[in-house]
Amino acid sequence: MRMKALGALLMTSGLTAACGTFSSHVETDDAALGRVVVYRNGIAYYERTAQVTDGALSLTVPHDKVDDFLKSLTVRDAKTGEALPVAFPTSGATSDGKVDMQVQVPQRGKHDVILTYITESPAWKPTYRVMVDGADGRDVRIQGWAIVDNTSGEKWENVRVGVGSSSALSFRYDLRSVRTVFRETLKSEERFAVAPPTGGSTYGPAKAEEAVIAAVDLAAIPTPSMQSPPRPSPPPMGDVAEAAPERLDVVEHSTGRSYAGRSLYGGAGSSGGGGGGGGRKATRARTPHREPVQAAMAPPPPSPPAPKAPPVKQLADRLKQTGGQVIIEGYAAAGERNAEQVSNDRANWLRNELIREGVAPARLEVQAKGHVDGQAGGVRLVQAERPDRPELQTGDPIGESHFQSEAPVTVDRGTSAMIAILDDDAEGNVVYLYDAESARGNERYAFKAIRFKNPTDSTLETGPMTVYGAGRFIGEGLSEPIPPHSTAVVPFALDREIVVDREGSTGDRISRLMTLERGILRTEVQHTRTTKLKLTSLLHTDTEVFLRHTVSKGWNLVKSPETYEQSGEAHLFRVKLAAGKTVTVEIQEATPLVKAIDVRSPEGLALVRAYVEGGEEVDARFAEPMKKLLAIHTEMANITQSIEAARERVAEFRARSSELQSQIVSLDGVRGGNSLLRHLQQKLKEMSDRVQKDTIAIVDMQQQLMLARVRFQDGVAELSFEQRTAAAAPPQG
Repeated sequence: MRMKALGALLMTSGLTAACGTFSSHVETDDAALGRVVVYRNGIAYYERTAQVTDGALSLTVPHDKVDDFLKSLTVRDAKTGEALPVAFPTSGATSDGKVDMQVQVPQRGKHDVILTYITESPAWKPTYRVMVDGADGRDVRIQGWAIVDNTSGEKWENVRVGVGSSSALSFRYDLRSVRTVFRETLKSEERFAVAPPTGGSTYGPAKAEEAVIAAVDLAAIPTPSMQSPPRPSPPPMGDVAEAAPERLDVVEHSTGRSYAGRSLYGGAGSSGGGGGGGGRKATRARTPHREPVQAAMAPPPPSPPAPKAPPVKQLADRLKQTGGQVIIEGYAAAGERNAEQVSNDRANWLRNELIREGVAPARLEVQAKGHVDGQAGGVRLVQAERPDRPELQTGDPIGESHFQSEAPVTVDRGTSAMIAILDDDAEGNVVYLYDAESARGNERYAFKAIRFKNPTDSTLETGPMTVYGAGRFIGEGLSEPIPPHSTAVVPFALDREIVVDREGSTGDRISRLMTLERGILRTEVQHTRTTKLKLTSLLHTDTEVFLRHTVSKGWNLVKSPETYEQSGEAHLFRVKLAAGKTVTVEIQEATPLVKAIDVRSPEGLALVRAYVEGGEEVDARFAEPMKKLLAIHTEMANITQSIEAARERVAEFRARSSELQSQIVSLDGVRGGNSLLRHLQQKLKEMSDRVQKDTIAIVDMQQQLMLARVRFQDGVAELSFEQRTAAAAPPQG
């Protein structure tokens, strides 16, 4: 005779049990459900008690849930704690789609048996209430509730219901199917020949075909090359006409699309920012200077329409949406000398630009391929192989949590219940949170937030938080999992009383010299990006503002407010803000870049000047002669400025001479105008003398500038030679 329902393994099917003896005498009793614990990973833990009389306990399990049941079932004698065996058919099912099992009890008589098992179940949902009282908002009480759905097909009557979560893994596993193992049949007869072993695959998966993300054409890369013809001497400052940026052709191999556009920085060495404290604003686009085109010249052919975003930015945006490591392969073209160095420069150029566009430096690896047969010069982006392992996502369980209802509850089948799991005072107060990074963040205003400490020994799972203050509703928030006794900051309102002005800039500074040859300096550059936040309070009381800032992998925090807390991958910097006041906060990060710099370019000279004059320990073999070159460059700049001033004066004198000439012509034949006419003629002579004097001075200064240029170029060549010789010379002593 069957017992009543023992429990449910399915949302719509049940596990039933019966007790009886091997004789015809049968006693009937209920198997009581004592405890249910629902977890967030889609399972529930059941604990039941049953009484067995003289023999065995019969169980009926749904056929498709046998494996889960066998994987987790424990049966023990309630008095002795002895584990009891379970028997079941090796295959097939009963006519109603269920499998009969029997728990064997060795001794006769009545025995109390405890059964535990897990089964599929809907995950419980947390929800929280935060009550804030007190004039300073420091009296905080937090309540937690768990919403549990009973879809088991049976009524939970007077059951202790608990909820929990953990990082424990759960899976399906076949335990009921019969497994046979093939064994080879051996014979004792002699063998005159031995067959070779059967060929097959090696252990482990075969290496996957490399996934090429994109390729950049050789002509698009503005990295200075030692094989290129020497660049002409730089024109004097003020007369510099920047060359048009080179075309950047990018081909995506996954889609076959190509992007034709402009490189972000044209010309050798121009990929760097300003040296030292100088930097480039976040918006780096520059309008190149163009010399006026004579009307007689044929108009240039129309250029193709520019894409909506620069190709490097398109690549960066695509990489930021994907994960994993990316290998940047640099290639030298056929016939190029120093192929290894050239390919390394090209790969590092693209890496630097991707970092400037926001790709995490730790994801980008450079490989200099040199010259490869069949491969054109340029750069390729290849997706690195990633191990087949689970990746944790935001919101995944942190640690463990377990909450148990204090009193038994009744939850009818097909209904849900909200069970209290937490009601306790907590350390906390009302603050402000500036979060411009999250999907629903705000760049202009700080959120009003509740900051509190988890008072329990369990993790508070992600769930909505309703905040009450002074007996009224003041907002709602949503938090990531909060580990035990850790502090969380949860925004719940946007009252626009803390206004934030945000400004970003980048800059480069040489940190280490690598090689120097023919004016091309290869260095390790410390690339910095600075975020300045100006916080203005419109409140009438003092407050605290927490600034959320994430430091990507590969970047190091160089400068920031001293007090901060960690929130996942982000830092929370705390700033005390007085009523009606304004505070400016600076956050600076740095990452190393490998960069080729032309010391003859304005950008290269700015970096070198900051390096040799920065007061840091530098190589004297480079610093001393470079200071002389910088002095020559300063001389050239001063001469150029003097030439420009003289040209402006000549233009003014000539304009004044034209006016005087017109006035003299108009006075010719006018009665009584002789005196004024003589005065104007004297002025005209003075203007002519000044024009002649300044013209001669301009010629002299142009000759001085030419000599200074020659000395500068010769100094660059000598500096390269001395550095190369010093590096190759054997050590003294």
